Amino acid sequence: MIAAVPSPTASDEVASPRGLTITVERTLEGLAAHAAAWEELAAHAADPNPFYEPYALRAALANVSPPQGIEVVLVWAPNPLPKQPAFLVGLFPLVRHTRYKGLPLTTLGTWKHLYAYLGTPLVRIERAAETIEAFLDWLRDDSGAQLFVWDTIGSDTAVRHALTDALNHRGLAAFQEERHTRAIFRPAASTEAYLDRSIPGKKRKELRRQERRLAEHGPVVFDDAGDPDAWIDEFLALEARGWKGQGGTALKDDPTARALFRAYCHGARARGTWMAMTLRLGGRPIAMKCNLRAGTGALAFKIAYDEEFARYSPGVLLELEHVRRLHEPGAPSWVDSGAAAHHPMINHLWRDRVGIETLITPTGPTIGALAVAALPLVRLARGAVRRLRSPQPAKP
Repeated sequence: MIAAVPSPTASDEVASPRGLTITVERTLEGLAAHAAAWEELAAHAADPNPFYEPYALRAALANVSPPQGIEVVLVWAPNPLPKQPAFLVGLFPLVRHTRYKGLPLTTLGTWKHLYAYLGTPLVRIERAAETIEAFLDWLRDDSGAQLFVWDTIGSDTAVRHALTDALNHRGLAAFQEERHTRAIFRPAASTEAYLDRSIPGKKRKELRRQERRLAEHGPVVFDDAGDPDAWIDEFLALEARGWKGQGGTALKDDPTARALFRAYCHGARARGTWMAMTLRLGGRPIAMKCNLRAGTGALAFKIAYDEEFARYSPGVLLELEHVRRLHEPGAPSWVDSGAAAHHPMINHLWRDRVGIETLITPTGPTIGALAVAALPLVRLARGAVRRLRSPQPAKP
């Protein structure tokens, strides 16, 4: 559950000079009161993020909430229709720290946990600029923080562009703490056109041979998930048989992570945004994956394969079927892999890339701005210290 924090006070509702209003929620009960407005925001978000949709964020807070608690900042706009309630235009789940990189500065940042691969806040598409401006006003005047961490956000997105414009307008710099790219799927004119671009002919021939060899052991079938609990149980068992199970990092070994995984799958299925498929050999699952849809796209959430059949590349065969289905009517228009920067499998199949970065910004033009300006020098100094401490090769 969300950690205990002081009860909200009148200061938790702030009127922005831009005509927007900001409130802060610190409990699951408080967030639940805004469920309808939250769903509406998620449906019109400039940059969809399934991990900040109601079903996912509430499940995360119930299972892996940070010990220091969370502050969910909500930005509201007046309704243009008479006598109608305000509508939600921004949602920012935040965590607070008393230090950053050893600096004694109060720091807020978007909350991202181990099972969330994206930290871009939900911002209504037609109000992105003013929402970001209002949020930065709140950070400066009412947050009590000197620094803000935009953790794992998309680089070339409406939110990032609005943030760039707002920082430039205020004369504030941003420090790019980390940046990388990861694979993203965008369809071609057809499945064949996509595969022709992504996989050399020799490799495709080898994959067809592997599928034929696999079929010698029994019927090979690709199916969609039916009962979510049955699919989840099979996935947990499959993952636990592999290297994650051997290392004790499988979902089956962690009751909290397992509960969150179930909540994600059930929550997305209830919304019609869960995509799950399985490669079966004689009825036995040997590769499984699921996506979480959001907006017009989706984010790849979990994948596992049976290492006993690794010589037949079951994970790749499942991904090829996935690519075929992503070219069918009604499929997502893009799928973010959520993978590491140099993932050995998906990077070879999905040739497009999306930029991901973590930014540090000051909340105002005083001590936070000085700290951000100094961070490049801090990085250089720490790098130099690490090099000095690392063992030097022996001279010949």
